[in-house]
Amino acid sequence: MRGKFKFQDDYIYKMPAHFGGYPFYPVRTEYRDMLGITVQYETTQEALLQYLPEDFELREPIVSVQFSNCRDVDWMSGGEYRLIQVTAPVKYLGNSEGLDGDYALVVWENKTCPIIGGREEDGVPKVFADIASERHVGDHWFTAASYESHTFLKIDFLKKSELSQQDVEKINEHSKINLFGWRYLPNLGKGGAALSHATLYPQEMKIKQAWLGEGSLQWTTLTPEQHPLQNHIIKALADLPIVKYTNAMMLKCSASLNVGDSKILP
Repeated sequence: MRGKFKFQDDYIYKMPAHFGGYPFYPVRTEYRDMLGITVQYETTQEALLQYLPEDFELREPIVSVQFSNCRDVDWMSGGEYRLIQVTAPVKYLGNSEGLDGDYALVVWENKTCPIIGGREEDGVPKVFADIASERHVGDHWFTAASYESHTFLKIDFLKKSELSQQDVEKINEHSKINLFGWRYLPNLGKGGAALSHATLYPQEMKIKQAWLGEGSLQWTTLTPEQHPLQNHIIKALADLPIVKYTNAMMLKCSASLNVGDSKILP
């Protein structure tokens, strides 16, 4: 007998789609309690351009590595997860809008559900890693990412001075973030892409407290045996020259992810 499941054109589905979908509506999801540590460094333009699609222009050769512990996430019923996001500042050249923002080179997350949604729906290059909660001894804060007990990234931050509330409010005047990604699905049974395009994922962050300090990163490359699917990603980032560290901050904040405003960039 013929199957009875049918797709509805105006519905949103997640795989496995045959269990049903739901009507589209512009989701605004809130992350009410976040702690973030960001370490930025200058690299060489030529090295970084290797990983930037030609639809984007590099605004400056700066790499941002951001750890976030996301708590009280509304779509997770108040649950939590952790991520490490690596971005570069860019301008989108594919249309006349002149959009500036941050291009996501990779985003590691430690839970499946946020990875699936961000990859399929928004084109964010999310992959899995075990990510430790932030810890500290005095003003030295640290965390790490690993796979199958092999640590590939350590992040260190030495807290020095807290920003005034006036400075925090000034930063919050520019709270909107354009996060760019590239959504890619390969063909089946042959080379090439079934789908390949730039994406825009608007976000907004409100800072509650912020501290300046000194940050550092320690990459450890893994062999194909240690990490079959991501060793090339880790090596590429580890090989980017660190000319100098330019900024390091720790934030207590909240965020709004405007999922309903995500779009394909022509």
